[in-house]
Amino acid sequence: MSKKSRVLYVDKTPQELFSITKNILLNKYYNIFMNSMEWDLEREQEDYIMRKFWSEGCIAAFNFKAIDDVGFAPFSVCGIGLYDVPTDVMLVNERNVPGIPSKPLKVNKDVVLGYYQRNHKPVRMVVEYYIDRMAQVDMVVNTNLELHKMPFVVGVSNEDISRAQSLVNKVLNNEIAVFVNMEDLNMVKALVTNTPYIIDKLYAFRNNLESELLTYLGVDNSQIDVDKLAVDQINANNQLINSNAKGYEKELNKFCKKIKEVLGYSVSVKTTTEPVESVHQDMDKSKSNMEDKDETGGTL
Repeated sequence: MSKKSRVLYVDKTPQELFSITKNILLNKYYNIFMNSMEWDLEREQEDYIMRKFWSEGCIAAFNFKAIDDVGFAPFSVCGIGLYDVPTDVMLVNERNVPGIPSKPLKVNKDVVLGYYQRNHKPVRMVVEYYIDRMAQVDMVVNTNLELHKMPFVVGVSNEDISRAQSLVNKVLNNEIAVFVNMEDLNMVKALVTNTPYIIDKLYAFRNNLESELLTYLGVDNSQIDVDKLAVDQINANNQLINSNAKGYEKELNKFCKKIKEVLGYSVSVKTTTEPVESVHQDMDKSKSNMEDKDETGGTL
């Protein structure tokens, strides 16, 4: 490792480091989200739809007559029905693309609205909540790690520097025993930090946050320590993962079905994640038997 790579971000303020950490995590989970669904559309259409679901939570499909194909665009609501459902919308032409309708459109007649979640909120909103907390944990971990890297501070007179250096070298040279006279022993005074080691606890807390975030995204996660959870706990988490993944896919399939019915275009989507399988009770028994063997050296 080069010296330059070792001092990466050394000139950054804590606020800048926090911002960098959040940005790295945001890009990581953005990619996980973007890869979670597969559409039978052109790549640029697929990416655009998923980006809008990430940032806005919704998108409109319309008959893009200029290219004789289905088009997608953000929208603003300009009419609400009895049950708080949009009845009329205006398409937002972000890039001033010719051919995108500029007049109010009737929902489920001229245009179809699609949502990623039942709450119609942006995915990014929840992701950023977890990222903010994980970045805070990372900052505390870095601080704790730096405190444990604090060197010993040895105070000696100018005349005793060489003798003190020799003594320190012996101590740091894995010597089993270092023999010194009382004068040298009293000469060396070490200042150490009494910082408790909490990185393991912080790491476990961060893993829990990441597990919750992946569960929300409907993605299986390997952060859960199976050995520390009961079968019911594991299955409850797996059920939530599957429920979220199926819920998102169901919303998108409703969107695709409406596109076919209203606009006449065939669009399909499917999740790229496999359903998480349930853990059976015999796993608990097997784990218990293994623990018995570890304790007794054989089978009870």
